[in-house]
Amino acid sequence: MDKGRMDFYQEVLMRKLKELHLTIEGKRVEGIKGFDEPEPDMYDLCVQSYSKEQLFSLCELDREVMVSVQEAIEKIKRKTYGICEECKKPIEEKRLQALPWVKRCIVCQSRKENDVAA
Repeated sequence: MDKGRMDFYQEVLMRKLKELHLTIEGKRVEGIKGFDEPEPDMYDLCVQSYSKEQLFSLCELDREVMVSVQEAIEKIKRKTYGICEECKKPIEEKRLQALPWVKRCIVCQSRKENDVAA
């Protein structure tokens, strides 16, 4: 991959990293908010608990993407970005455009998902 494309993807990944930081912080703040009513009933507490659990679950997914984004940025620095971790072949440009933090080409990713499902 040429330097121009690497620079482009580094910029995209840096923007995504900032976006994820803001999203995670927003969810964290939302998750620690207290209940507004002085004496909430059991139903309200259950709804609040479920909502917080969903927020934290979404936050964990965001953290996983953040780790992948950070790893992709490191690969750009090492000049190994865009190479499949499994077969060591270049990852398709369309795949990188859709998910610039992917680690595998579509063939290897499909194979991995099929292995997990089996």
